[in-house]
Amino acid sequence: MKELLSKLNEQQKEAVLYFESPLLILAGAGSGKTRVITYKIAYMVKELSFPPERILAITFTNKAAREMRERIETLLGKEVPVAVSTFHSFCVKLLRAHAGRIGYSPNFVILDTEDKRRLIKEVLKELNLDPEQYSPSAISSVISNVKNGMFSLESAEVYYEKLKPVYDLYNRKLKELNAFDFDDLLVYGRELLLQKDLKDYYSRFFQYVLIDEYQDTNRIQYEIAKSLTEDRGNICVVGDEDQCIYTWRGANIDNILSFERDFKNAKVIKLEKNYRCSKTILEAANAVIENNRLRKGKRLYTDNPNGHPIGLFRAETDLEEAIFVAKTVKKLINRGLKPSDIAVFYRTNALSRVFEDALRREGIPYQIVGGVKFYERKEVKDILAYLRLVVSDSDVISLFRILNTPKRGLGSAVEEKLRKIVERERNWNRALLELKEQLRMEKQRRAVEELRTTLLTLKEKLGELPPYDFVKFITVSTGYKEFIKKEFPDDCEQRLENVEELGNTLQEFSERSSLKGEELYLEFISTLTLSSDQDELEESDRVTLMTVHASKGLEFPVVFVTGLEEGTFPHVKSSETSSEIEEERRLFYVAITRAKKQLFLSYSKRRRLFGSYRPMKPSRFVSEIPSHLIREVERRSEREGRLNGSSPKPAEEPVRDKAPKIVFHKKFGKGVVKRVEGSGESAKVTAFFANYGEKTIIMKFLKVLG
Repeated sequence: MKELLSKLNEQQKEAVLYFESPLLILAGAGSGKTRVITYKIAYMVKELSFPPERILAITFTNKAAREMRERIETLLGKEVPVAVSTFHSFCVKLLRAHAGRIGYSPNFVILDTEDKRRLIKEVLKELNLDPEQYSPSAISSVISNVKNGMFSLESAEVYYEKLKPVYDLYNRKLKELNAFDFDDLLVYGRELLLQKDLKDYYSRFFQYVLIDEYQDTNRIQYEIAKSLTEDRGNICVVGDEDQCIYTWRGANIDNILSFERDFKNAKVIKLEKNYRCSKTILEAANAVIENNRLRKGKRLYTDNPNGHPIGLFRAETDLEEAIFVAKTVKKLINRGLKPSDIAVFYRTNALSRVFEDALRREGIPYQIVGGVKFYERKEVKDILAYLRLVVSDSDVISLFRILNTPKRGLGSAVEEKLRKIVERERNWNRALLELKEQLRMEKQRRAVEELRTTLLTLKEKLGELPPYDFVKFITVSTGYKEFIKKEFPDDCEQRLENVEELGNTLQEFSERSSLKGEELYLEFISTLTLSSDQDELEESDRVTLMTVHASKGLEFPVVFVTGLEEGTFPHVKSSETSSEIEEERRLFYVAITRAKKQLFLSYSKRRRLFGSYRPMKPSRFVSEIPSHLIREVERRSEREGRLNGSSPKPAEEPVRDKAPKIVFHKKFGKGVVKRVEGSGESAKVTAFFANYGEKTIIMKFLKVLG
């Protein structure tokens, strides 16, 4: 262990060895905080003989938890049962163990975003509320904010007069379905830890609690941490107030700013040595963040070289900005950089399209983080719905998803009958039996019985087949494989590959887990529901496109931060108060500190908004960077003008490749084109169809209307 400790700087070593009172480690960007946490855990196990299962380490994403566990095992040279999890997955384990105390059974289901929205639609229909006025997406966000304590139900009723009946009925239906939404996991987890015997048990059981990204904790997460540690002060939190960028979803910066007040005799250790960024990038980051008032105060330094000056490109339009990014990326790759070394950041997902187009035209491979995730693809969700039914008799939400998938001739009238049945009968087997008795058409009766028999067969096969084979069995025995081939002829192979990949993922999960049968699948489904954008980040040689929020915790040799205009970044909706501007500045700070060696900033003088070009002003954050750190990148027209001995010509608007804007498909109807990959009849066209959503279709199956 002495050899390991010798690899730490003095502040890191002090943080690893300190156990006398509650500890706050203020860890600046790139200062090695994950190293400190993992070394501290390894030190506890190896030198202080802590039982590993009685150490609880909490972080914010499955990816971070997985990496932390792997690092600990590498340090100790063996697998150890340290409880490394997210807050949500920790609460899932609590709830599985003690669900009966709050009126649930242990095989509860967790609703994902789409399930939640569908249930809200059901509630609105039952209460005869107009979905135009009561948007399911908006109501979903409001319910989430209320549960996280961001505002009260009463205050939200200013905007939605009948919100309380919606909220009450929604929660009642969740209980009837033996289901939790994402926010309930924390709410009910905290409720369990408020029960004295459980609080006493778990605060004694966990001898030490470590919490990463503490600046992102909300009120409920703070209370969970407090319940587990307030009696003994056995807590170490790691965070950076300068990287608190999630207050809009409940993160409370006061949790880290007030740590010494909340935890008696707390010690603070600052990690200020940065190992990631060049001196130039770090000096820029320090200069920007010093404009914020809400911070504890630290100044990062580094032994890294000065590196390249920060490139600044002032584009005439957003299209020219995208072309600059794509051309520069191509040059960097031609000079030997790997595409995976490069990331392009933007403030909101809506800005990604022009960069996708430009990279595609240059033939540069890319991936988008935070777009349509693998587990949100229709075919994956359909197979998961069958899986959820097999492991949970009460998951009637999944029953409605697969009732007519594949098509069984069970239309809306049959669905309505079933809806009335499940209001009193929450077991899908008994519900389908009753539905069969109520139906008069023999064809429909037979279809319902076949579905019921299929589900019961799947239940029997659950423990008999390896996970990959079980997914394959679901796909074939339900008729889903033929359904995909018939319904989606243009991309059926890709969809079936996605289903195969689900089988692969399940197989890998089972090989890493000691669980078997129903418990294994329950755990897998829980893990999926708790996944984040970064869990979708693939390790492949492609340029990464992502929002700045999604980039948190990542690093790249080269980073482009784009769309740096007032109203875009800082965002127009986050510019009304000083605290909102401070959060936007923290977000910019996070963006630039992801870059290790080279940083490019860009903005557009004109950006297309609401169909036409609008004049834009450069972001205030650009002017907060000392000018000696910046080198402006000339526009091509200016450079060419100088070389020809003439004055620069005004920029012409970049010419876009001619591409269809409106298309027609014989099944989906008229669609608005979002992007085109390739050319000619074999080009892949992604278009939005009003009644079917986004579809990707081969050009030869489409008619171009405009």
